[in-house]
Amino acid sequence: MASYNVKIDSNGNADPATLACKPGDQITFTNNYTAALTTFALPTCVSPQNSPAPVAAGATTRSFTVNNGVKGSFSYSYGWPTPKRDTRGGTIDVS
Repeated sequence: MASYNVKIDSNGNADPATLACKPGDQITFTNNYTAALTTFALPTCVSPQNSPAPVAAGATTRSFTVNNGVKGSFSYSYGWPTPKRDTRGGTIDVS
């Protein structure tokens, strides 16, 4: 089991944009922006499926576990507050 952290940078981009992992791995998300992310839709490959929103500026979410028996690409998204409200996201690739 490995642990990964996806960082959301000050431009609203996820780093890494695509994360390669395996079932049983742990994933957290860190908001490195100066404002809270008020919406967050998790990839369906992780549990629990409770949205971590809001994610305060500088905060890291709880750890999410990649489910056993899943393979493929799973997208996630979060609301980006400025300069205009839009949705950003990334991908979790499970092999």
